[in-house]
Amino acid sequence: MTFEHVNITAPRDSPNTDGIHMALSSNISIRDSGIATGDDCISLGPGSENINMAGIACGPGHGISIGSLGGAPDEPHVAKVFLGSSTFTDTMNGVQIKTKAPYQGAVSDITFQDIILQNVNNPINIDQQYCPSKQCGPQVQPFHARASSLETSTWSMAEVVEKHHQLVQM
Repeated sequence: MTFEHVNITAPRDSPNTDGIHMALSSNISIRDSGIATGDDCISLGPGSENINMAGIACGPGHGISIGSLGGAPDEPHVAKVFLGSSTFTDTMNGVQIKTKAPYQGAVSDITFQDIILQNVNNPINIDQQYCPSKQCGPQVQPFHARASSLETSTWSMAEVVEKHHQLVQM
């Protein structure tokens, strides 16, 4: 399924207004689209696989999120996700991956390429102990991600990797 030239707008202060949310979905393309919300521009839930996103203008909002994952035993993994040639403006996060206890969410083969970040609080946010209730134990499942050609006015890729080298292997 392909979504192309889609424009989605919700008020910046509106909670739970994901522009596009998917789960248990495969072979999805989202291209050349603009999304401005009070929550995630795009969120990928459990079972999202072979997802291709390019030419996305995200912002304002919370960025593009994978997860949260790990909320149920034997939850389907997220795999083969590509995000390229996209711009984030005035967002809380650029790209983010969230896993939570008590179960482990698996994420693999994720590529972020040619991303421009403008006025973004957290260019890359990887939270392997996401716990909105604040009553969770630690559950960490390492994964491998690739990132290249990221541009931002306040961060460089080297700084991001250095600050989070214990959590992320690139």
